[in-house]
Amino acid sequence: MNLEISIFPFGSKNLFEALIFFALGLVVGFINNIAGGASSLSLPIMILLGLPPTVANGTNRFGMLLGVLSSVFSLKRYGYLRMDIAKTLLLPTLIGAVLGTLFLVTIDDSSFQGLLAVVMVAVAIMSSLGTDPFGKPPKAPPAKLGLKAFLGFMAVGLYGTLLQVGVGFIQIFALRKYSGLDLKQVNAIKNFITIWLLLISSVGLFFAGKIIFSFAFCMALGGILGGYLGSKFQHKHDQIWIKRFIQIASILLAVKLIYDLMINHQSLS
Repeated sequence: MNLEISIFPFGSKNLFEALIFFALGLVVGFINNIAGGASSLSLPIMILLGLPPTVANGTNRFGMLLGVLSSVFSLKRYGYLRMDIAKTLLLPTLIGAVLGTLFLVTIDDSSFQGLLAVVMVAVAIMSSLGTDPFGKPPKAPPAKLGLKAFLGFMAVGLYGTLLQVGVGFIQIFALRKYSGLDLKQVNAIKNFITIWLLLISSVGLFFAGKIIFSFAFCMALGGILGGYLGSKFQHKHDQIWIKRFIQIASILLAVKLIYDLMINHQSLS
């Protein structure tokens, strides 16, 4: 696949790539709107299409930003966004995001691909767990953010910027365990926090030269349409089959990534 950056991606030379990334953005926007975790599909697919792993990571994040922004505005308008809790969790999230970005911009492609494969399997397992395997959530959010919660959400911020794959599942788990809010409110806070994760990591990846904006732009356009279709679909169908699909696909794609790493290692030795 041609990785040359173009200002306007719809020329004849890049039309095929534009359509591929538009379709990928549509699928990502659709799945993220319904179940979350679509990066566990989009990242390895982009790598298999020929993008270096760290470039795929940066392009994927920037392409998702517009869809997440749109989601937050909609949820806030409907009254689901608890800004009091979101602001409380913002500081530890930002600290973790900055630390994660410092690691992210220095990691090499081979290390990132191997780490990604391991995490994808872990995400597939975690996404099948209930929201409270370590005890029931509280009936109401705590009055103050304790040290454990501060460090926990800082760790989520670090993970969300370093790898980002499956961070939606981790955020939902952590927010439900911390706040006891319903899933619509949890999803609104999750998306608000995700905006900051994407912004900080995208800035770092931009300066590191890890974003192909033409592809990210096509993904963003597809993501808007995918999010709209997903919002209509989720009112009529159960989300469980999407989550199962992500789990199975994540494991299969992780195996493919590990296989590629082994082949590359043998060719170098």
